[in-house]
Amino acid sequence: MRGIYATTLAVRSFRALVAIAARFDLELKQYDAVNAFVNAPLDEEVFMRSPPGYGKQGKILKLQKALYGLRRSPLLWQRNLTETLMGLGFKQVPHEPCCLTLKGVLVFFYVDDIVFAYRKADQDRADELISKLKKRYNLSGGGDLQWFLGIEVIRDRPKRLIWLSQSSYIDKMANLAEQTQLSHSTPMIREELLPFDGRASINSITKYQKKVGSLLYAAVTTRPDIGFAVSRLARHLSNPGPKHHTAADRVLLYLKGQRGLALRFGGGDDFQVASDASFADNSIDRRSSQAYTMKLFGGLIGWRANKQNTVTTSTTEAELLPLSQTAKEGLYMSRLIKELDVRLDNTMVRIECDNEQTIRLVNHSLAKLQTKLRHVDIHNHWLRQEVSAGHIAVDHTPSKDLLADGLTKVLPVADFRRFVEAAGLVDISDRLDQRHAEELLPEDLVFPEWDQFE
Repeated sequence: MRGIYATTLAVRSFRALVAIAARFDLELKQYDAVNAFVNAPLDEEVFMRSPPGYGKQGKILKLQKALYGLRRSPLLWQRNLTETLMGLGFKQVPHEPCCLTLKGVLVFFYVDDIVFAYRKADQDRADELISKLKKRYNLSGGGDLQWFLGIEVIRDRPKRLIWLSQSSYIDKMANLAEQTQLSHSTPMIREELLPFDGRASINSITKYQKKVGSLLYAAVTTRPDIGFAVSRLARHLSNPGPKHHTAADRVLLYLKGQRGLALRFGGGDDFQVASDASFADNSIDRRSSQAYTMKLFGGLIGWRANKQNTVTTSTTEAELLPLSQTAKEGLYMSRLIKELDVRLDNTMVRIECDNEQTIRLVNHSLAKLQTKLRHVDIHNHWLRQEVSAGHIAVDHTPSKDLLADGLTKVLPVADFRRFVEAAGLVDISDRLDQRHAEELLPEDLVFPEWDQFE
């Protein structure tokens, strides 16, 4: 069966690339492929009617190139661009097909947005490769990376720091809130959000889904501080009640008040991974919440907050499930980092966990875990296997110092602020205002009429 869908750059991989660029002070140059799809030849017969005013009676057109609107056009364009880059000598990164490398020059793309990353010392090689690519495609741009997937990129080159901000997106999204006059210091209250007893209207469901869908993009892209709140909101998409709308509005208003927070990258030298679970905290089905976080060179590149798929009977079992998932994600990311020609000081993935019994089960020779949940036993044996092989290590970290803890529960205000700081979310309102002021054109400036002063 032929493929239909194109592979796109994972946002987690994009954050990893940003972290690497910050750490090694890489140049980031962005290009846009003009009318990208029409560069890709079709591999099937497609016929169409002539556009109005150009057709001849009794004749139809046979397409030679992909057009916007065809299902397979994005896939054909991706293949064409990849083949062109590989023809220039680039090698595809095995774990990230939308990223390729060649002698210190790295290129990654999302559909028609193409970014080159390289050291200043490799400027000549990068210019040569970009020049060859321009002979094949009509590329616009070429300036420093400032926007990618609606994410604003702010840099401080001397300090080797990069911030990712979605302030503009938040400004638009905040209009979805129905109580705009309120403000909140945290995204969620401690009271559990339970199912609605009544029957929601179609209008209520649509409005709620629009709120949560908009919040979800921010939660998985640059705002881990709302990760737990949005995971709770997303459980009530099919039948939301007034309390669910109020909870969603609270997150929207929290973001509006904290729109200047941006995810910082840089300032570190290692790869940090953390795992956590909140045992049986969901009163309806008694399943546990779980989360993991991954930091690379001081920047948070990966996180997830969700509810476990099964009921566990102890804190130890509840902690084993996310620990296993975190280990897999950590191993995947460490391989991706290696494929990007980055060498970490410690090749072993070290995972922070706050449950000592779970750590003993993984690290030491103890009796078999007593449980009827076979899948938990499998997770336990796999983790012990990876620890014995030297691929991972699990270290104890107190809950108050565990970054993933902020993605498994509602924290008090003081603890939540510490979590936000530990996640690398920094208020850069001044930098954003300065950037936007510099981008204003003379015609965008509004001056008062002189007759107002008469």
